[in-house]
Amino acid sequence: MKKIVMTASDALGLAGEMSMHFGHCSHFVVAQLDDADRLVGAEVVANPFADAHQPGQLPAYIQSLDADVVLAGGMGAKAIELFACNGIEVVTGARPGVEETLDAYLAGELNGASQCAHAH
Repeated sequence: MKKIVMTASDALGLAGEMSMHFGHCSHFVVAQLDDADRLVGAEVVANPFADAHQPGQLPAYIQSLDADVVLAGGMGAKAIELFACNGIEVVTGARPGVEETLDAYLAGELNGASQCAHAH
C-alpha cells in the first residue's frame, strides 16, 4: 500500500483544486494505492496548521499520515529537506486539479521537486 498526500485548497477530495503552495493549503487529500499503483481510496483531512505553522510542523504531520509521496504546487527548501530525511518523496509542479495531479504523477509526467524562491 502506498500513500500519496496532495495539497488542496478545498475539501472536495479528488474532485477538488490543488493548492499551489504546501504551507498554505487548507486541506490534504490522502490517496491510497495498491501494489499496482491503482487507487483504492482517498480521504480529505483538514490542515491543522493552515493558519500558521512553525518550520517542521507540516512535514512531521504528513509523516504521521504514513505518506510515501507528497504532491504540491510548490514547497520551501526546508520542508523538502525534512521530507527527504524521512524518506518521503516530494514532487512539485502540480496540475490545477487534485485528480489531474495524481494521474499525471502516476503516468510519470510529474517528478522532482524545486523549491519556492520566495521567503516566508
